[in-house]
Amino acid sequence: MSFFANQGGQVDSSLVGCYPASPIKFMIYGRGTAKKLDEVIAKLGATKAFIVTGQSLSTRTPVIKDAEASLGKSHVGTFNKIGQHAPIGAIREATDLVKSAGADVLISIGGGSPIDSAKAIAYQIHEDTGKWIPSIAVPTTLSVAETTQNAGFTTEEKKKIAVSNPELVPKVVVYDGDIALYTPTNLWTSTGIRALDHAVELLYHPLASEIPTKRLALEAIRDLFTYLPQSKSNPTDADVRQKLFLACYASLFPFLYTGGVGLSHSIGHALGATYSIPHGITSCLTLAPVVALKAKTKPEEAKMIARIVPYVGKTSEGSDEKDSLVVSQAIAGLVKELGHKTSLTEYKVPPGEEEPIALHALVGGKEHPDFQNLINIVHKLY
Repeated sequence: MSFFANQGGQVDSSLVGCYPASPIKFMIYGRGTAKKLDEVIAKLGATKAFIVTGQSLSTRTPVIKDAEASLGKSHVGTFNKIGQHAPIGAIREATDLVKSAGADVLISIGGGSPIDSAKAIAYQIHEDTGKWIPSIAVPTTLSVAETTQNAGFTTEEKKKIAVSNPELVPKVVVYDGDIALYTPTNLWTSTGIRALDHAVELLYHPLASEIPTKRLALEAIRDLFTYLPQSKSNPTDADVRQKLFLACYASLFPFLYTGGVGLSHSIGHALGATYSIPHGITSCLTLAPVVALKAKTKPEEAKMIARIVPYVGKTSEGSDEKDSLVVSQAIAGLVKELGHKTSLTEYKVPPGEEEPIALHALVGGKEHPDFQNLINIVHKLY
């Protein structure tokens, strides 16, 4: 939005802006809330709920059975074949089942892939019928797909594509620290770095407003740096996981935007779809190097990143560039503390893939001003 584009002179970007509000109706949080889905769908006036999830939750944990039991007679089906990066084949299969069941609400349970898949299913049903089916998101990771209108999925050719519409924003988000305990610690903490990626890149996102988005992002950064190490050292603490759910919500507080979040996310989408690297891990790889690049080449964005310094317990070095480098180092330190691998070689990405990754990540390809910078970043990830 460009309401203030014609103002003359230098204007502090924190003093002008616009907050495009999200159509989310409720965010419900607290331990045990995922066992009250009957009350949640009643808030939306729905009576036929269809669950969209992955195999791990449905076969290795009681989470899905508990959810089905809580819905009772309102449960009309479950699809549990959603895989990493939301493959299009599974989405098509699920769409047919949802339509056959006559569902009037989707409940996505799991990480970003089930949540994005539910959005893609709703989008396809709208394309076919002209009607929107609402969704409820019950996250079990910190990837934060639940607050946006965007849904990414993977084609048969392993290309990441997306659909976007305000109607795709989940109408309800349910955060339950108890079900988060079933998420393996490595997955949990790596998706926490994904939430950190959201919060950092929102600080220089062109549509992110100062209030509430950027202020909440800064608080999210503080909480993620505080509670992720605690969650790693004590993975059975449901209260810490509950606090991290709230931090992840703040990291991408609901507002309407389209397109990518930032350069780290763009690289992550290219790596994830092509080489099957989980999105949490892609953020572990890309966020610190991208922040370092911004520090050296993007003064306006470095100014925004420099605001993070006190929120990660560091002292200002006296310039935006130096402070942004401090933030980059702090992010790298957190990733290391959490025990995540940080090279493409460790994820079996073959050498010499820098240019294909850059071409996939950037709209405009070689003509994009960051093309060579991105190649340099990817090269350093080996």
